[in-house]
Amino acid sequence: MSEYSFKPEILIIDDDTEICETLELIVNGLGYFVRYFTNPLQGLEYFDREKNPIVFLDVNMPQTSGLELLPKIKAMDSKTQVLMMTGEHDIQTVVSSLYNRASDFILKPFHAKSIEAAISRSFEYYNFLKDKESMDESIKRDLRLAAKIQSKTMNLPKLKYRIYSEIKPVSFVSGDFSQVIPLNEDNTLILMGDIEGHGVTSGLIAILMTTIHKEFARTTTVSPSQLLSRLNQELCNEIGTHSMTAISILVNHTEKTLTYARGGHPFPIVFQKDNHAPLILHDQSGQILGILKDMEFAEKQIKVNAGAILFLYSDGLLASTSHPLVQTLAQFPGGESRMDAMKSEITNYIQYLETSAKAVDDISYLLLEI
Repeated sequence: MSEYSFKPEILIIDDDTEICETLELIVNGLGYFVRYFTNPLQGLEYFDREKNPIVFLDVNMPQTSGLELLPKIKAMDSKTQVLMMTGEHDIQTVVSSLYNRASDFILKPFHAKSIEAAISRSFEYYNFLKDKESMDESIKRDLRLAAKIQSKTMNLPKLKYRIYSEIKPVSFVSGDFSQVIPLNEDNTLILMGDIEGHGVTSGLIAILMTTIHKEFARTTTVSPSQLLSRLNQELCNEIGTHSMTAISILVNHTEKTLTYARGGHPFPIVFQKDNHAPLILHDQSGQILGILKDMEFAEKQIKVNAGAILFLYSDGLLASTSHPLVQTLAQFPGGESRMDAMKSEITNYIQYLETSAKAVDDISYLLLEI
């Protein structure tokens, strides 16, 4: 806990000059600087400039009551410890003070020992809050940096075919991830995954998964099933604490084929150009990664029509392929504006989830023109 190298100033707000002077003598005797105001509005104005760590505040004042001033002081600086003073034994006043986050309740007449104890407790908690605020800000800086690094690992490449992707973390760093790798002009390799939980640990594992994915695509003959097996081994043998759903898809834009393997991830959906019925890529591989190290993942291939659009998503966006959003996306007619219309519809739905406080998990999706 940090220590003050000097005694900070304590503020007193009480309409009674005699009370202020008496309390000033006691507090000065404890080695603290004191500033008092008998006008509560002037005291509030002074506090707004100085942000004193401790304020002695009288409950009953003719111009403005202490109970009215208390929430204003806490709004200016929530760390400030406000010690409410009164000569009344009124339980409702105590309840109101505590409800508005008063730090202590002091009855008049004062006793030097009780004042000393109240100040000591208040400074201890004030210092704790300052340390916590500093630590929280440091953590937020690290999280912002981690989020920036993570986003760079998932930047979309330039393709001949249109592609959209978005990831919305619950808090800074996402456990959802995707990576798109153009193998050549005709073939695109896609990995989408959802690490158990969310936050820094899940985000770091997601970065590891995309790193392995990129290395796999560079050094071996690409096989979606083998890729999932490799990622599964990494999670089981090296991580051992987190599971993951994932899907790997190899898109051949010339032959219009999708070769894919799925590990517990939501079913991919293909929206054909001239067919309003979405094509759901059902399969039997529901086993998530990171549980059994010798898991094998079935690989399937399907052919689609020219102009089809592939839709990948996490369960933070959709929990079922029968969701109304899927039916809405299927109704958009083929053409140059179809991708833009689908993206706009998904964006609107994500905004609805966020504004209605229904977004409780990381959200991700990807649209790719085949």
